[in-house]
Amino acid sequence: MRTAGAIFFVAICAAAPFSGCQGHRAPIDDAAITLAVKARLAKEFGPIEARQVRQFDRGADAQTITYIAVSSVDGVVTLTGEVGSKRVKAKAAEIARGVARVVRVNNNLSLAPGYSDDSEGGKR
Repeated sequence: MRTAGAIFFVAICAAAPFSGCQGHRAPIDDAAITLAVKARLAKEFGPIEARQVRQFDRGADAQTITYIAVSSVDGVVTLTGEVGSKRVKAKAAEIARGVARVVRVNNNLSLAPGYSDDSEGGKR
């Protein structure tokens, strides 16, 4: 009887990792994270156009509108695109970090060549 109980106990312990009850964490919804980050960025910076020409293509003397692309994989948000200042780059990452379920932010935003409002005291 004791041997049968021990075998049963070992079988239960061996099957536990495969039972699906490994935790109470909800799965990460990357589409919802991406949508939330885009919405908050649009609220802060205005419409973000995917069709916008890069600053480099426009020339250094023409001002660019902030262009930010957002993607999320397993809660890790990646920001790519072009912005007009270091301040905007930092603010975009801060906004992304403030979204629920974001694990980490990879801020790959580049600064538009020949244009920066950092020294002008702009609000962005």
